[in-house]
Amino acid sequence: MKLRFQVASFSVLAVLACLSGCADVVLNSNPPYFALGDFITDGVTLSNPSQQAYPALVSREKNSPLTNLAIAGDQACDVPARQIFPNNVSPTLASHTTYSVLIGANDVDNQGQGAYEQVFVQCHQAALSWLALPAEGKVLAGSAGFVADGPGQVDTTNGWNAWTTAGQGSTVSFTITMATGGPIYAWPLIDDASTAAYGYALDGVETGTSAVQTSPQMATKNGTTRSLGFLRWPWVSAGKHIVTFIQTSAGTAGISVVGIGAPSALPAGQLPTVLAGTVPYQLHTGLNVGCQATDAPCLAYNSDTLADVNMFAGDGLNVLLFDTRQYLQGTSAEMSDALHPNAAGQEKLSEAVQAAWPREK
Repeated sequence: MKLRFQVASFSVLAVLACLSGCADVVLNSNPPYFALGDFITDGVTLSNPSQQAYPALVSREKNSPLTNLAIAGDQACDVPARQIFPNNVSPTLASHTTYSVLIGANDVDNQGQGAYEQVFVQCHQAALSWLALPAEGKVLAGSAGFVADGPGQVDTTNGWNAWTTAGQGSTVSFTITMATGGPIYAWPLIDDASTAAYGYALDGVETGTSAVQTSPQMATKNGTTRSLGFLRWPWVSAGKHIVTFIQTSAGTAGISVVGIGAPSALPAGQLPTVLAGTVPYQLHTGLNVGCQATDAPCLAYNSDTLADVNMFAGDGLNVLLFDTRQYLQGTSAEMSDALHPNAAGQEKLSEAVQAAWPREK
């Protein structure tokens, strides 16, 4: 897996200047910036992606050290499975990190509008919530507040640390204490190969059932068949609460749960910032592929993205929209081809991110 680290240019220049002798030079100490996404964020077709792709432009402008984790071809379900967990991306209150997530172009181009949007939404919500809620607001498998009953085992594949049940009736429970009322999140894994089913309960009262396998299956073009799922209890009163998952299907194939979290379980501190982007315009070639003939499929995914942003912002998390379409118009002057922005187009995407970037206090 590729991982690129690009330091803001002024820091590099400062280091070079000090080689010839200087004093009292303060290197870049701004909070880090992580960019996640697909071929657009990766800078495919650019002659020098590490300098021309929009994350590098934002990094230089905002003087924030950049880690670009984007992978060409990735879809929403690839983001947790291929970008977040293998790279141990786990925000904390102390890090004050800004994340941008621009994903969906490959989902709409490969899967189209309709049934697959629900798979996109689940993985998109899982990624945004994981990045926006720091570790201090989470109770994870193996930590204090976690209890498993019945056969099962720890699953550390792919960088996540999940407890997997292995028998009908086996349970996994998480206890969390909330200072005020608010939502509770949970991150079970979803798996195309699993036939397992489960129920989930809040404080001993069953609130729903689900299957580990999504319908339709996630089956991304880059090969992801197992990723992070997402559940949300919209409002729970202040106090101590227990979330329990129970395997309802027979056999050893069970439910894997990474953990739960709640914004109102956080101590005072600065939250991470997550900027979620809309699918950009594509060049209108007239071909019935993706959004080259009509914007309708992209607009449907963008409506999903906006709904996710509004939900998490309403929950008290620092999740903001960056609307690529207010800046990049998808004209021939901005595009290398129907899908890929050129250097001028990347400048426009940089402007979109910077417009949503949190202002200094």
